[in-house]
Amino acid sequence: MGKGLIAAVVLVALAQAAKAELLTEGQDWREIPFEVVDEKPLLAARIGEASGRVMFDTGTPEALFLNRDALELSGGQVVGKGFAASGQAVEVQVHPAPAVQIGGLPFATDPVLVSGNFGFTEPMFGADYLGFVGAPSVAGGAFVLDYGRGVLTVLRTDATGALAVPPPAEADVVARLSVAMVADEMPVAGAFIGSLPVVLDFDTGDSGTLYLQDATRARLEAEGLLTVTDAAGALTRVSFGGAGFVGLKVRLVQAGGPLDKRPWPGSDALRLGAGFLADHPTLWNAPAGSLTILRPTAAFLAPR
Repeated sequence: MGKGLIAAVVLVALAQAAKAELLTEGQDWREIPFEVVDEKPLLAARIGEASGRVMFDTGTPEALFLNRDALELSGGQVVGKGFAASGQAVEVQVHPAPAVQIGGLPFATDPVLVSGNFGFTEPMFGADYLGFVGAPSVAGGAFVLDYGRGVLTVLRTDATGALAVPPPAEADVVARLSVAMVADEMPVAGAFIGSLPVVLDFDTGDSGTLYLQDATRARLEAEGLLTVTDAAGALTRVSFGGAGFVGLKVRLVQAGGPLDKRPWPGSDALRLGAGFLADHPTLWNAPAGSLTILRPTAAFLAPR
């Protein structure tokens, strides 16, 4: 939900962004349990005096984006207005940062944090949904979401991406991807749907979305590569990183249409998110510019 929800919000005159990481000083790794709601990983959090949950959403370009409808925040200053992907109006404010804990440990932030009026998410995520933990919280190292154990493991790396713990065994690697990573965007690579090349990106806060121009959609359906049911689709054959994947389920969005809220709308693209990650644990390594798809039984995923 993060990128689809927040990317549509117009930020104006935002002077500061939170700089914080989930891995604290002196830790080579850290395990944070998460709860799955609507396929999304929610981490336990305490913000000010409120206890609740935050979504781990790599599609959010802020380290922390608060839901002020669930919090008592002081000194709100409006810095932007826009709309959620689902149509709700969102007003963005900045506030003096309250004390924050994520997964039971302090989460250091800049003096100012941003918030949105995300109360409309309550039916899905509950009244204790406190906001989003975004990409900057893991930008300095690596992480892997293990839906089998319900654990987010954050890992220290050096500047080249070398892990501070032993890397996954080759026998446990399903696919490797070199990805392009730029500020405020998700890791981007390429994939094939059958023989059709498409842009591929990844977002933990999205269940999985396929953006298609009308002609491309018609071609994929005619070739039996895409089966459509209402606004959902299933892909019979996708390949990337040296491996093939079948039966991937995605939400369908018309590229360039009213629901295409990407900064670069109009192009065909496949966004893999929580639906894919739940079945395919993936090691994200920002300094190395790589994603490694692992077997669910990989020894690398065992408790440390």
